Amino acid sequence: MGSYNTTLVLFKEKQDPKTFLSDFHKKIKDINVVLEKSDYQRIVFNDKRNEEEHEPIELYKLMTDEDIIDLLCSWGGLGLLSYRQNDIELALSINYVSWDDKFIEGIEVTFNRSYQNYINKNKIKDDVIIKIANCIDYKLVVGSIGDSEDEFRTDLDLEYNLEYIKNKKFDIDLRK
Repeated sequence: MGSYNTTLVLFKEKQDPKTFLSDFHKKIKDINVVLEKSDYQRIVFNDKRNEEEHEPIELYKLMTDEDIIDLLCSWGGLGLLSYRQNDIELALSINYVSWDDKFIEGIEVTFNRSYQNYINKNKIKDDVIIKIANCIDYKLVVGSIGDSEDEFRTDLDLEYNLEYIKNKKFDIDLRK
């Protein structure tokens, strides 16, 4: 299984999922973060706030980014996609988060806490995580990249998470 480092990027304002994701994917391609498409990848959907679940959907090599974005946006709870980036060993995942099942309100960027990623944690912080965050008009960016043990759970209430984050210090800690 393994352990992971997660960074939360909370948006200043709620966004329309389709509009945001189309624009965001163009921006992250410029920093060499690309969707991982293979017959073994899938969209893992978040449960809706009423606890309704959606089965994962397998992705195929021939799917376009727009096909995948459409599938992700078809579910109000949104979900998680895998990406590749040259500075990160193994896949990087981005979980697209909605606390109201209508708008996208933030993302969680997660990568494996492997030895190689720990050695490269400052490069990952500066050249991947911060650059991804800078593609978004964010309210805050907080997370662990190897030293802090603080974790939060975006599946919980947004107000709970904000209260938890308020007095904590993280490896990545940008607040506007």
